[in-house]
Amino acid sequence: MQNNRVTITILPENRSVKVPAGTTIADALLNCNIVLHTPCGGKGICKKCTVHTSGLLSQPDDYEKSLGDSSLRLACRAVIIGDATIWIDSITQRPRYPELNPTNTYAVAIDIGTTTVQIAFFDMTTKQAMPEITLLNPQRRFGQDVMTRISNANDHAKASHLTQILLQTIITTIQDICNISGIDIHSIVTIAISGNTVMSYSFLGIDITPLGTYPYTTLITSFDDYNHYPPLKKTFPNAQVTVLPAVSAFLGGDFLGGVGTLPKTKGNSFFFDIGTNGEMAIIKEDGTIVATSCAMGPALEGMNISSGMTATEGAITHFNLDNNTLTYTSIGDGKPSGISGTALIDLIAILLRNGVIEKSGAIKTAIPQPLSKHIQLEHIENIKTLIILDIITINQQDIRNVQLAKGASLAAAKILLREAGLSAHDIEQVYIAGAFGQHINIDNFNELSFLPEFKKATYHFSGNTSLKAAITACMDNEFLQRLIQRKKHITTIDLSQHHEFNDIYVKSLDF
Repeated sequence: MQNNRVTITILPENRSVKVPAGTTIADALLNCNIVLHTPCGGKGICKKCTVHTSGLLSQPDDYEKSLGDSSLRLACRAVIIGDATIWIDSITQRPRYPELNPTNTYAVAIDIGTTTVQIAFFDMTTKQAMPEITLLNPQRRFGQDVMTRISNANDHAKASHLTQILLQTIITTIQDICNISGIDIHSIVTIAISGNTVMSYSFLGIDITPLGTYPYTTLITSFDDYNHYPPLKKTFPNAQVTVLPAVSAFLGGDFLGGVGTLPKTKGNSFFFDIGTNGEMAIIKEDGTIVATSCAMGPALEGMNISSGMTATEGAITHFNLDNNTLTYTSIGDGKPSGISGTALIDLIAILLRNGVIEKSGAIKTAIPQPLSKHIQLEHIENIKTLIILDIITINQQDIRNVQLAKGASLAAAKILLREAGLSAHDIEQVYIAGAFGQHINIDNFNELSFLPEFKKATYHFSGNTSLKAAITACMDNEFLQRLIQRKKHITTIDLSQHHEFNDIYVKSLDF
C-alpha cells in the first residue's frame, strides 16, 4: 500500500496531484506547498488543521469523531488510502501573515530551529521588523531531534527530501506573504538564515551525516560560497543570501549569532539558548568564551508531551496555585486545547511543591488535599496520568521527558563551569534565550534545577536571539565580521567525550 500512488483533489483550487498511499493529509498538502497551522505538532489535540474531505481515508479516531461531522477530518491524523478530495480554506488555515507596504523594499530573516521555523520581514525603508511567522519545521516527520534526522540522511533520497521540504516550506511562505501584500518578489533584497549547524547544512543541501558520528566533522563553518544559493536566487533574484557562520557541529549560527546580540557587561556572564538542543556559554570577564551544547529534546517547546503544543492560540501558557485554587492563563478566548512549555514547567513545579510527584519525578499513588478538586489520577494505557482541571493531561512519560531535558541542562552547565574554572557564585549575568525563555516563570524554572544556583546573578530574558541575529545581519553589514572575530575566542566542550558527563547527568535527573 505504501508504494501505491493515489490522486487527491484540492478544492477550491481544483488541483489534482498524486501522493503515496499512507500519507497524512497534512504531509500531502505540504508537498503541494500548502502549509497548515499545526501548533500541537500533529497530535490532533489543537484541532487547528481541520479540513472538509471525501473519498478513501483512514477511519476517524476519537479526536476526529469529536468534530461531530464525518466530513471533517484532522489533516495531521487522517491518512489517505485512496483517491480523495480535500477542501482547504487557505485564508483561515494558514498562519497569520503581516501586512506589508508594497512600495517598500524588504529583507527576510529566518530562524531555522529543529522544532519550529520563524520568519520575519524587515522593512528596509522604515527600518522596522514586522511580527514573525512561526511554522513547525516540516522535517519533523523524519524525527523530532537532529540525531534522528541525521540517521535518516544516510539514505541519499531522504537527505534530499529533508532539504527540499524545508526549502519548499520557507520559499512558499515568503511567496504567500508577498502575494497577499502585493509585493513584487524583486523587492526582497536580503535573506538572512540563522540555525543550528544541522539545520543550516540541511537547508543548503550539505551532507549532514558527518555531524552525527565522532569526531563530528564540520567541513564548512563559513557559508560565504552560498551568497547566491540557487534555490533562493531563482525565486528571489535580487536577494543577497547570508547564512550565519557555525562554530562546530552542535554550536551553529543560531548560537554564535545569539552571543553576538548580547550587550557588553562587566563580570562573567552565562548564556543559555533553550530549545530542542540547549546551547550554553560562559562569557568570561576577559572576553574568552567556553561553550557547549546538550540534547534536551523538544519537550519544552510543547512537543513529545501528551497535551503539548506550541505557544499559539488555544495553548495554556501558565499555571498558578493561589489559596489552594489552581488557575491558568491561555492564548485566545476559547477552551484551551493544550499546554505550552512554560505552563508545563509551572505545573510540574506546583505538583512537586504540593506532594503530587516526588523528587524522582514519580507520580504518587494519591492526590493530596486540596489539589484533589483540581487534579484526578487515572491509569491510561497502564501509564499514570494526571487529569488537570478536566482540560489537559500530564502523564509519567511527560514528566520523564522534562527530567531528561533538565538533567542534560544541569549537567552541561556544571561541566561548563568547571571547564571555565569558575563557580556558580562567579556568574553575575544570566541571559536566557529562546521563545520559551522569554515567557518562563524563572522561580519555577529554578525550583526544578535546570541550572546551578546563580545566587549573585541578574537574569535577563532575551527572546529569540537567533532570529534577532538574522535581523541584525539584514541591517548591519559588519555584523558577520564581528561574529567571525568573536568565534576566535570560543573554546568548545564536547559533552559526548567528556569523562564526567554521564555521571553528572544521572545525578542531575532528580528535581
